Amino acid sequence: MSSYRIDLWIYQHPEPSESIEELYAGITRRMIALDSPLSWKGALVPAAPVRKKGDLAACYSVKYSDTALSHRGAFRIRDARYIDDDKTSDDTFSFEIQKLSLEQYQNLLRYRFPEVIDAVRGYRAAAYLGYHSSKYSQRHQSQRRKLIEQANADPDGRNNIFTLDVVQYWDAELCQRALGYGRDEVISRLTGKVPLVRPLMDGVYVVFNDNPDLTFEEFCAYNDRLKPVLGLV
Repeated sequence: MSSYRIDLWIYQHPEPSESIEELYAGITRRMIALDSPLSWKGALVPAAPVRKKGDLAACYSVKYSDTALSHRGAFRIRDARYIDDDKTSDDTFSFEIQKLSLEQYQNLLRYRFPEVIDAVRGYRAAAYLGYHSSKYSQRHQSQRRKLIEQANADPDGRNNIFTLDVVQYWDAELCQRALGYGRDEVISRLTGKVPLVRPLMDGVYVVFNDNPDLTFEEFCAYNDRLKPVLGLV
C-alpha cells in the first residue's frame, strides 16, 4: 500500500501594529478548537515565540504526538523599516504530513487544509507536492526574471500568481492584484475544470489536482492548460 507526503504552507502579511503574542494566541486558540488531524489539541504547543536580537523572525515549532506530522511557524519582525510589499516579508506557517493513504491525502486537500487556512487567517496558501513547484520555477526562470524586472512583479507572492500548485488559496486582495478580478470570477472560470473550487473567507480555495502520484510533466501540463483560463502568463 502506497503512502504519501504533502507540504502545506500558509502566508500572512505582518503589520507593524500587530503583537506577535496576540496573533499567536489567536492562532493557537483556533488550531486547538479544530476537529482535525492537524488540530493542536493534545500537541505540545510552546509559548509565544520571542525574536532574538539580530534575527528578522520569531520562530516556533509544534510537536504532535503523531510523528508523521510537524509544524513550524515564523513571525517576521514588526518594524516597518523591514516590511516590504513582497513575499520575503511574509509570516510563514508550514505543515509537513507524511504516511498518508490516498483517501487521507485527498481528504486533507479537500477538507482539512482549508480549515487550517481559516484558523491561521493567511492571505495565500499552497500545497507543495514533491519538488514540482521549485522545478517549475527553475524551468521558467527567465520568464520569472522578466516579470520582476519589467512588471515589478512578485512571482507567487503579493501581486502575482505564476505557478498553479496542486492546491492554492488566494484572498480577495491577491485575486484583484494578481488577476484583476474577484473570487466569483475565479470560481466561474474554473468550475468543471478542477476537482474543487470554492469560496473561503473573502477569497477562493482551489484544488487543481488531488492525485498524489502526479508527475512533474503532468503538473506542467495542467499549468499550461489552466493558466490561460485565468488570464495568466
